[in-house]
Amino acid sequence: MQNIKSEKICHSINTAVDYSSYSRSYLFEAIKNKTLKSFKRGHRRFILHKDLVEFIHREASQGEV
Repeated sequence: MQNIKSEKICHSINTAVDYSSYSRSYLFEAIKNKTLKSFKRGHRRFILHKDLVEFIHREASQGEV
């Protein structure tokens, strides 16, 4: 059997904070302003990995001088 490294397809808010190093409040503000997509499953909120990466890239490109 092959050893296949798997990556997360989505993040909880806590893992998104760990992955991005952004604060929880910053991520929730981005969700509120609709600059970061998220979805709820029960009482938990999740962010697709691709949406988090796209958000980080947009943030980085806006900060370039």
